[in-house]
Amino acid sequence: MSNAEVARTAIGMWSGTIPCADCPGIDYTLELHADSTYRERMVYQGRSATPFVQSGHWGVGDGRVQLKKQGVGNNQLVIEGETLIMLDSEGNKIESQLADAYRLARQNPEEPEDNPSLWREKYERGIDFAATGNEPFWSLEIDLEKMIEFKALDEENGSVLTPVPAAEKLEGAEGIVYKVQTVSGNLEIRLVKETCVNTMSGRKFPYTVTVLKNDMEYKGCGMYLRDSRLNGNWNLVELEGKAINIKDAEQNQPFLNIDLAEGRVSGRAGCNRITGRLEPISDRINFGPIAATRMACLDMDLESQFLRVLSDAELRYSVSEESLELLLGGKAVAVFARGK
Repeated sequence: MSNAEVARTAIGMWSGTIPCADCPGIDYTLELHADSTYRERMVYQGRSATPFVQSGHWGVGDGRVQLKKQGVGNNQLVIEGETLIMLDSEGNKIESQLADAYRLARQNPEEPEDNPSLWREKYERGIDFAATGNEPFWSLEIDLEKMIEFKALDEENGSVLTPVPAAEKLEGAEGIVYKVQTVSGNLEIRLVKETCVNTMSGRKFPYTVTVLKNDMEYKGCGMYLRDSRLNGNWNLVELEGKAINIKDAEQNQPFLNIDLAEGRVSGRAGCNRITGRLEPISDRINFGPIAATRMACLDMDLESQFLRVLSDAELRYSVSEESLELLLGGKAVAVFARGK
């Protein structure tokens, strides 16, 4: 198989019980994800039920799966049918009487696009935008304050790590483009704000992504990563430094309901119900045009003030399990408490 075919076939979850020098065996699981990351899990039988877990990146070279980790060991694997075979430290097949124990069987794979923990891990590493593509498989990570990293699972097509250049607006579409000249050639990344459907998982993403690397074109889907703690109901308890009088507003408690999966916000501004879109990017949060019902109330001051705050394009946020703050210039302009 070509490197691209090996990459396509290898994605998924593999497991087996491999030999252990001083225990009955090691329960071993290897997850190979389409975004070029892997997760390795080992439980040493007879010692402890606590697993040893490590993760990193993987690629394909010379027709072999290669785990990019330090040290010697079983870092190379080869596919034979529906098995993934561990090779020795020099990349050769193990020929001892225990050779069959180094064969891993395919399990039901879990697509990374449907695994929130993978997106959460990227967010916690400081990644602001992530994208993947199929045929060939590739991944893109953008840390807006540091670097762009583009990876192709097929090692022949190579990977690129470069500082983030100034973004340019796209002509004729909503989105941005990054253009970089590297030692390995030109790289152009287009992020277009239009719905994209992953061809393997069927999941919808808010951005269509095109990467041009020299004479190669890669297409896929991506999204800005968000802190999952934003999800749910949030009751407004303070606005521009003044506490909200819950007694006076008990029939019309201002609140927001945030649905990150749909990229939407709804709730009540005081008198009227509201709905709209939102997009958190890094620590910034942009509430799109907010639509409100048209009920006339005696006192609209609180509602007008709340909607004015939400419409500010410079809003940033800070969130915990129980509290959400919207910030302007480092100062909290709206404080929320977790609702039911």
